[in-house]
Amino acid sequence: MNHLRLKSTLFVVALMSVQLLLAQDYDLDKVSEAELEMKVYAKDSLAPAVYLNKIRETYVDYKSTSGFMFVNEVTERIKILSKEGLDYATKQILSYKSNGDKERVEDIEAVTYNLVDGKIEKTKIDKEGVFENERSEHWDETTFTMPDVQVGSVVEWSYKTVSPYYKIDDLVLQESIPVVNYYAKIRTPGMFQFRRIRKGYFDIKPKESVADGGFSFQNSYGTSTYASFKELVAEYTYTDIPAIKDEVYLVNPRNYRWSVVYELISTEINEGEKKEYATTWEEVAKSIFKAKEFGGQMNPSSFIKKVAESIVANNSGTKERIDAALKYVKSKVTWNENYGKFTEDGVNKAYDKGSGDVAEINLLLTVLLRECGVQANPVLISTKQYGIPLYPTREGYNYVVVGIRNGLKTTLLDATDKLSAPNILPTRVYNWKGRMINAAGVSQELDLLETISPRRDSYISAELTEDGKLTGVLKQRFSSLEALELRHQIGNKSLVDWKNERVDYFGVDQITNHKMESLELLDKPITESLDFVIDQAVDQVPGQMYLNPLVFLRLDENPFKADERLTPVEFDYPVSQNINITIKLPQGYTVQQLPEASRIVLPGDMGSFTYSINNSGNTLQVMTKFDLKDNFIPVDSYLDLKEFFKLRITKEAEKVILQKSI
Repeated sequence: MNHLRLKSTLFVVALMSVQLLLAQDYDLDKVSEAELEMKVYAKDSLAPAVYLNKIRETYVDYKSTSGFMFVNEVTERIKILSKEGLDYATKQILSYKSNGDKERVEDIEAVTYNLVDGKIEKTKIDKEGVFENERSEHWDETTFTMPDVQVGSVVEWSYKTVSPYYKIDDLVLQESIPVVNYYAKIRTPGMFQFRRIRKGYFDIKPKESVADGGFSFQNSYGTSTYASFKELVAEYTYTDIPAIKDEVYLVNPRNYRWSVVYELISTEINEGEKKEYATTWEEVAKSIFKAKEFGGQMNPSSFIKKVAESIVANNSGTKERIDAALKYVKSKVTWNENYGKFTEDGVNKAYDKGSGDVAEINLLLTVLLRECGVQANPVLISTKQYGIPLYPTREGYNYVVVGIRNGLKTTLLDATDKLSAPNILPTRVYNWKGRMINAAGVSQELDLLETISPRRDSYISAELTEDGKLTGVLKQRFSSLEALELRHQIGNKSLVDWKNERVDYFGVDQITNHKMESLELLDKPITESLDFVIDQAVDQVPGQMYLNPLVFLRLDENPFKADERLTPVEFDYPVSQNINITIKLPQGYTVQQLPEASRIVLPGDMGSFTYSINNSGNTLQVMTKFDLKDNFIPVDSYLDLKEFFKLRITKEAEKVILQKSI
């Protein structure tokens, strides 16, 4: 760490946090009988537990032996409301470590409060109840579970974390249970310049003030010197914070929980020696490429060269070599389901073991393709589960795929999925932007979605009998990611089992002549065809039939039921779904009433739905087209999306009235 090398004169800087001169002035009352008697949280009656108070103070301390240390003092009080809430009586604290430095957890104090015969009883945690474990190469974990906890208890703990790294942990206001009172005070020295970034859909403005600060340190002459400064204090207060909850079409709610992120911009530890930290994605990519766990894996070994020689000898075209290399890597190395942009054991060891993480598998594929004469490069990605980074940082990426650029066309590959194909990758990767890095470490941004065109086309030709029986043929064509998703759904099932599942899925009485074409050709669309029978496809009253012309292909339930939503909607990918149905009507019946044609459009042209229907003689034809152009729907468009699906479902539920001729 950097240490002060100041002269023995008064040092004055604009500062934002040092422990010695500012005490926390948020007073936390003692646990009350009212808190212990609480049975339910009125603003969320289903909450299993609730944070009564969530308090934090962050400041910078300085020691001559260790330099600047970033300190967090945390106090949290939680009310347990149900058996499910007992899980919140366990606390886990992660500590980072790297290159001999590590974060510490200190001064843990924890108490359980219970109301027994009208009196408040306290049970303190013993030191033996605190456990420290190594979770990985870079992370340790401190864990403790509160003693004597039961439904109705209030638990409270406080602790301090001390970090040698120049970072301020995110201020996390929103949790999986409600937070009644939140308070945070952040004090950072002027020698540490930060940018604040709000994350999540909420508004908060800190109360800012300037205060005096200072500390003593050992100067270069061995005598004690006092440094004084002005510090900026930012205080955050918020009440009645709702719990963040799982929602339909949301990969990871934690990506959108209310928080404030502090990005380090620059430091000036010694006067006149300013160091810039804010960077660009180009610089981030370059630094990742230089790491031995990334760029250091790009040198081909002898076995890779031999494999490449065989592929080149047996495949003359670039496409054929790409397909052969992808097939080879998928057959030799199985994904161990570990993510990461850096290799854990390295490409060679992964090959020898037959299993590896994302980076090991796809960097292996990159090297093999290069040896085959294909200009392949790694592409850094942040998966949907990982979220979208708010500013350029090495931690912004957690995944790597392979990219091949040919003019303006990009081909992406991912050998972690055995069913993937060129430009047909697992849906987890289609998030935000990718960044391709060439052999010189130069990078360029890629639009991941421009490489895909998911589509599903459905055709029905059917005949309706006078007794309401419908027999027909269904053909469906699944392209791009729609085909990949279908292959994953089928998995290792036999076609007989899959046919039986389709009977239930479509709600028909019988399926025969079921066929699947191109199921094994991973880069081709899948065609599914079948004959079906519905014994009673209409509602009948004397002289009339009521027929839904979309049969079993209509959407019958709105996935968006909530009146409000605090997180965006994340569909897997943009998609086009088309339906074309022709039904021959029974003799002696005419169309008395048809639904009206309709077109529904989402704001900003994010999506549309078109419905058209016509009758010619004894033939009925209906067509629908659903286009989702944007798979990310922001919070402020949620009600529009809900109404869009409501109107679509209402339209698709409308029936044709058939009148029997006299």
